[in-house]
Amino acid sequence: MTADPPKTSHPPRLEIFVDGTNFYLSRLGEGIPYRVDLNLLATRLSRGYHFAKLRYYTSPMPHYSSEAYRRQQKFFDELRRSSRIDLVLGRHEPRSDSEGRRYHVEKETDVNLAVDMVVGAYEDRFDVAMLVAGDTDYVRAIHAVQSRGKPVVWCHLPGQRHTDQLAQVCQEKYELTEKFLRTCTLGVQGR
Repeated sequence: MTADPPKTSHPPRLEIFVDGTNFYLSRLGEGIPYRVDLNLLATRLSRGYHFAKLRYYTSPMPHYSSEAYRRQQKFFDELRRSSRIDLVLGRHEPRSDSEGRRYHVEKETDVNLAVDMVVGAYEDRFDVAMLVAGDTDYVRAIHAVQSRGKPVVWCHLPGQRHTDQLAQVCQEKYELTEKFLRTCTLGVQGR
């Protein structure tokens, strides 16, 4: 009688979906102003998984002549050079309040992320999705991904831990503490 061949166990394929503006503003709100290296973040979050891709969703700043816009473009260029990261851009739409003051609203970021997460599940690009966001707008997308048998891990900053809907629908949750994020840092302020 011959022995059965050893079963090979492959780690589950992981895609990480980051709502960039939400992540950036939440870090600042938590008093975490230093810049996070997304390649390091992907490496740290994907331990125990086969890392497939980190997808980063945001919109270019609307004021093209500002220093903040130039810094953001430099950051985008860095992301584009990484084969591990896909940068997905939305847009800003101008609006006016009741007193005629102009402001801009970020558009397409949430929809782009939700659609990519659902399409990825249906195309079988990953076994596990990891969502780095604190926005409950993603709940229906999470349900759609889970309907394909793909678990979703919710990664959140400490101030987002009370986002009950996300905590309830995701199979796992992981808090991105300041101590953890410092292990992914590039230094001082940045997106």
